[in-house]
Amino acid sequence: MGIIEEVKERASAVPGIVCVRVLTEEEKIKTRKLEKMAEENGAAGGLMDFVNEGVWAALDKEHVLLIVADNDQGFRDPPESWTLMVDEEKNVIGEWLPKNKIDEFKKKKNVQFIGDDFVLYTDRKRVGRSYFLLPAMPFPELESVKNIKNITSGSVSPPADMYLKKLTGITENYWTILVGFDKDD
Repeated sequence: MGIIEEVKERASAVPGIVCVRVLTEEEKIKTRKLEKMAEENGAAGGLMDFVNEGVWAALDKEHVLLIVADNDQGFRDPPESWTLMVDEEKNVIGEWLPKNKIDEFKKKKNVQFIGDDFVLYTDRKRVGRSYFLLPAMPFPELESVKNIKNITSGSVSPPADMYLKKLTGITENYWTILVGFDKDD
């Protein structure tokens, strides 16, 4: 079995993952265009800028997997906050919270909830303009695969999400994640 097949098999075995597919070069180019367009249009209806570092990091790797996952079928929460609000110096001034941290944060005095699962830190000074940052995320389920390195993942923006789901024929509201990695020769 080749390394790509082994990685696909390992990812497919993760609870909640409903589709694993290798992106072609053409599909990577189209995804880049859609992500660039989404960043140019901004987040929150264009009210704020955003940068999707996770997707850019994954697309820069030698191999890129498209993973579609559903947490109702057992897929885990992201291992770290997948959406941050940062200032021009990348100081975190707000972040998305996984379900298991929400109650803990409701007790804190230095946060203000904006929605059910996003907080702003009231005690952090902002430097310049704020923007949303979708950071590169680890993908722990692949870390034990031999002969690969630089594993990173990111959640795509809505335009890329629609395009990638169309490639798979999936229409449900599942997570669309890109996982990039390099071969360790």
